[in-house]
Amino acid sequence: MSTTAFGVVLGLGALGAAAGALLAPALARRIGPGPMMLAALAITPVTQIPLLLASPGLGWQIVIGAALFVQLACAGAAGTTQRSIRQIITNSRMQARMQAVSTWLTSGARPVGALLAGALGTWAGVRAALVVGAFLLTVPLLVLALSPLRGLRQMPGAPPEREEPAPAEELPRPGPPPQVPAPGAAAAADIRRESSLDGGAT
Repeated sequence: MSTTAFGVVLGLGALGAAAGALLAPALARRIGPGPMMLAALAITPVTQIPLLLASPGLGWQIVIGAALFVQLACAGAAGTTQRSIRQIITNSRMQARMQAVSTWLTSGARPVGALLAGALGTWAGVRAALVVGAFLLTVPLLVLALSPLRGLRQMPGAPPEREEPAPAEELPRPGPPPQVPAPGAAAAADIRRESSLDGGAT
């Protein structure tokens, strides 16, 4: 495959991703977000078959480009829909944490997957690595098929926001503590009092 053909194939994939993202809302309204994501995840592993059967030639390059278009269209449709559902059902106070955990998991898995795929391709060959990758693409399909989302026919509503507790009324601040005379001052006051009493008596 020439550099030009490689760029054209990748461009077709980008167009597929954009098309899938744009068509996702209409497809979700028509058949439901759950069945739409289920169909997209079921088609994705099938798009890997041309890579396993391909041989040099313009015809196979066209087939691979079309398969990549379909694969990324399915990824765009399913991805935007599941992200929308995730943001709708997550409380607004947890949005940042949810997004941070999701980004950490997906971004952290990419370098690990690349290292494992490279090691597998070096050890068993490129075709074997592609076969394993195609089978791994069925894992999201199985997870979705076993979850309640498979039958979701319309986008869920936002959960009710939990009301923040009203601030407690401020209690009156205590006044300053009473002045307690020092022991020496108290003794001097007692002496003066006794002296005044004695003088009055005389």
